[in-house]
Amino acid sequence: MDKDVINRPKFTVVLPILLFLLSGIPNVSSQQNPYAPEIDYSCEDLTYNGLEVQNEYQYGFLKCSIRNNNPHDVTVKISEEWEHNVDGPYEENTDSSYYCGNENEIGREINVLASSTVVFCYKISADKYAAEGISILTSTAEVVSYSAIIPCDVCEPVDEEVQVEIRPWYTISADYSATPESAYSYNDFNYQSDRIICDKSDFSELLLDLTVDGNFLGARNFSVDFSFQTSIRDLSLGGYVEYRESTFGELNLEYDPEPLTFEVGETVRRIFKASWDIKENTDNYDITLGKRVEIYNENDYREGVLIDFCPPWEGVLPTQEINLNNEPSGGSFNLNSSFSMPLSMISIVMAAVVIRKE
Repeated sequence: MDKDVINRPKFTVVLPILLFLLSGIPNVSSQQNPYAPEIDYSCEDLTYNGLEVQNEYQYGFLKCSIRNNNPHDVTVKISEEWEHNVDGPYEENTDSSYYCGNENEIGREINVLASSTVVFCYKISADKYAAEGISILTSTAEVVSYSAIIPCDVCEPVDEEVQVEIRPWYTISADYSATPESAYSYNDFNYQSDRIICDKSDFSELLLDLTVDGNFLGARNFSVDFSFQTSIRDLSLGGYVEYRESTFGELNLEYDPEPLTFEVGETVRRIFKASWDIKENTDNYDITLGKRVEIYNENDYREGVLIDFCPPWEGVLPTQEINLNNEPSGGSFNLNSSFSMPLSMISIVMAAVVIRKE
């Protein structure tokens, strides 16, 4: 064998091995940092009973917390997504666990120290016609840097969904006309009407338009009740008695008792007719007669009442009963009285004196 071949340096073997080893060393300047610090993120709704929206000044609070379990500080960027109104974020109010201090607004990037927690909150509200039901609010927290200057390009955002309940509301407005004009008044506290003339044989008619406004979905059902109310005092007995048609005459009502069904903005009309014929032989009674139209919601809570009260018919106690227990007229004397004998003797003496003079 050729000595030159035997003594030739073995570069042909070493070079491929060296190139292979060098290919396994990463290019530090071009490689992304694979480290991604993680955080714990949570939010809760503090409205508890749901968000009231009927009044524009009503609002609720959302409380969120960021927990940094890493041995170094992190900077967290936060954002939120909701179809209604979100104000903030604000600093936590350490004086109350039910709302936060909405005076001090903080930025969208929050620095969280190592092994610590930062709490902040949002103020939430919605338009009065925001539909009732559950609305999802999404808040997002993402680590954008750590150790003050090292950016985190591979950190995954953390989404926190909160179910916010928007409570339903409604109002009922009444537009009505009555015959006679002064018959009915819409008042839930003063149980009197402005009716001026009301005969014992008379009638009334109420034309009622009810309109419901609100943010509820679907339909709402309301019930109506039309009734008489009587107060009858027997002047002979000095006490109150119940109404009896055979004694006091007819009281008649005419209306549609079926429930009222409303959708938002809808108006429903009903007519209520009443007539009465109080007998003329009831003059020894004080009688008060009222008619009431009452509106109730699905929970049997009264929403309103219209009242027609006749001025009282005041009775007169019959004359023969006025002095029933008085002493009969004319003089009398009691022979058993200690004054009877002297008075009798005086009468006899006076009569004798008169005869003698004649």
